[in-house]
This record gives sequence, structure tokens and C-alpha cells, in this order.
Amino acid sequence: MTPTRAAATQAASCHEPAGRDALMRWLAERADGIETDPASLAPEIAAIGRAGLLAACLSIAEGGQDLGLRAETAIDAFDWLRRMGRANLSVARLFEGHMNAAKLLHLYGGQAQRTRVAQAVRQGALLGVWGADGARPLRCATIDGRHRLDGEKIFASGLGLVRFAVVTLRDDDDDGSSRLALVDVSDPGRQDPSAWKASGMRATCSGRFDFTGLEIDAGHHVGQPGAYACEPHFEGGTWRYCAAQLGGAEALVDLWRARLADMGRLEDPMQSMRYARAVSLCRAMASLLRETCQMVETAASGRAAAIDEAVAAALLAREFVEESCAEILHLAEKSLGTAAYVSGTAIERVRRDLSLFLRQANPDGKLLKAGRLLAAIPPW
Repeated sequence: MTPTRAAATQAASCHEPAGRDALMRWLAERADGIETDPASLAPEIAAIGRAGLLAACLSIAEGGQDLGLRAETAIDAFDWLRRMGRANLSVARLFEGHMNAAKLLHLYGGQAQRTRVAQAVRQGALLGVWGADGARPLRCATIDGRHRLDGEKIFASGLGLVRFAVVTLRDDDDDGSSRLALVDVSDPGRQDPSAWKASGMRATCSGRFDFTGLEIDAGHHVGQPGAYACEPHFEGGTWRYCAAQLGGAEALVDLWRARLADMGRLEDPMQSMRYARAVSLCRAMASLLRETCQMVETAASGRAAAIDEAVAAALLAREFVEESCAEILHLAEKSLGTAAYVSGTAIERVRRDLSLFLRQANPDGKLLKAGRLLAAIPPW
């Protein structure tokens, strides 16, 4: 963390509220100024760490609460991701990455890895999962028994905030399945936030990270090659970011309603119809995602057919959430007109962040996979 960011973080923490409910309100209140704040999301990450939410994603044996690790905590994980998405989508994006990384380490990591990471997380460290390769895909060469990395990751969220990232890479002599490694990514000299050119999710501190020349040992590898793509945790895990997207949609609907009320147009028949449609979509997404998250996490210990059913359900839920959020964005924009595009307003920020966050990799491939799975199993 830079001195400027550290100082701003300390100043913000002086006004940090007590209690997790109050924390969500505080996150929402600070959201409008984050994109221009020199501290970025550092105060937010520090606050959710002090509230115990980062450590909650660890196993009970490691001092956590199993949040997101078991079927019994799936609904709680869904609720927290949804609430964070409603407060600040950028915070929710980073928290979802942290929860995902903790899950991968729980599933595939060695005891020494988990112990090391758990100690750091209990002290406030943020985890991430970086999978997108740049022009130089990340590879690992073994020379004289030493493992040296070469390549970069792009769209790496949380530069300067994430302490350890679980990254995908390939061994230099193997073009087969990728594998996972746990890498300390706190070196600011390797971070390039200027590579992030997108109009939305600016506060996530996303960008490029150059791994070239970093050396790791065998203890940094997480699981066996191909472990990352194991189901139901890979495609099935899409419910997590969908929960955050739902929260963002709900935040937009809340802001939209308040704006209509301020304008004295909430009782207008056409406006009421659009608003009611948006609320119904949010409620449908919430109901579907609650069912989906439990289905996925329960299937992890079930038979192969149950896993296929859960993955198909997660992919269908992802499609429904994307389409529903896109419709809500359209309805809000049509309802508010140019007011939805005024820079510096909460509505414009949430609209911009949500529209970008919806654009996940390979949506057509995900729907095609769902169709193929459903062709082999009863859909009802």
C-alpha cells in the first residue's frame, strides 16, 4: 500500500461504524467518492476485515466460519454478496474473489498453504483469483529445480489491495490442462492499473500484473493440473458473482425509485409499470439464486448426475440474471432519461458498474454447455 493510500485509509477508518449492518450503510455512503479517492477501496477492505468478514471465508478449523465453503453456509454467503453488491459493486467484486480464492485453497490447497494464508487473512489480508492472461500467458519454467514464472495477468482486480492471488498457469513443457498457484502479488512495481480502460468498475483497482522473473517453489502449486475446472465448483460457482450483480440491480432500483419520488412521478402509470417490473425481476433473481447456491454446494458431495444438474442450474441462473439485470438497466434508463447518464451521480455510477460487471467471459459457451447438460438429464 502506498503512503498516500495508507494515510487516506487511516483517515477513513476514524469514521468507520461499528456492526456489520452499519458497515453496509457506510460502504454505500462512501461509494460515490471512491473513484477519485487516493485510498481507493483500501478503507473498505480494512473495514470488512475488522468486521470479521474476510476471516469468515476460512474454515472453522482455521478460525473462520466456513462462509461459502459448505452447503450449510451457502445462503449466508449469498446474502453477504448480495448486500455488498447493493452497497458497492466494486467491493462486492473483490469480496467475491476473496471468497472464491478461499474456496479453492480449501478444496485443493495443502495444509501448509492454508495455514500460511489463514494467518494472513486473520490479520486482514485480501485474496483474489486472477485467471485472464494477457499477450504473454502465464507459464512456469523449471530450471535447475527452481520454478520461474513468465507472463502476465490482465483484468486483475485488486491491484495494491490483494495480498495473495490464486492464478492459473501452464508448465513451460506442457500445453495440457492449466494448474493453479498461490502467489504473493503485493509488489507495486509489477502492478499496472493504467491498463484498465473500461468505463465501469473503476474502483476495483484492476489492471495488469507482470509475473516475469518471480520464483516460486513446489509448495506454491494448488492442487493438480485441471483442478480449477472441476465441477460443480467452476461453472457452478457462478452463483457467487450473480449474487453480487443482484445486489447491484437492487441498488439501481432503489436509486431509481428515490429519483422518481423526488420528481413527483412515482405515481405515473407508465413509471409504476416499469418500476413494478424491475422489482419483480429482482425478486425472481433472489429466489432462483437462493435455490441455485444450495443446489451447487450440496451437489459437491453427490453423484455425477447431481453435479451435472447443479452446473446446468447455475449456468441457467447466470443467463437469467444477466438478462434480468440488462432489462432493469433498460427500464431505468428509459424511465429516467438523461438523468441516468449524469456524471458524478450515484445512479450513473451504479448503472455503469452493473452494465460492465454483467459482461463475464464466454456467455454463449456457458449457455451452450447448459443446453448440452440438459439434453442428457431430465430438466424438471
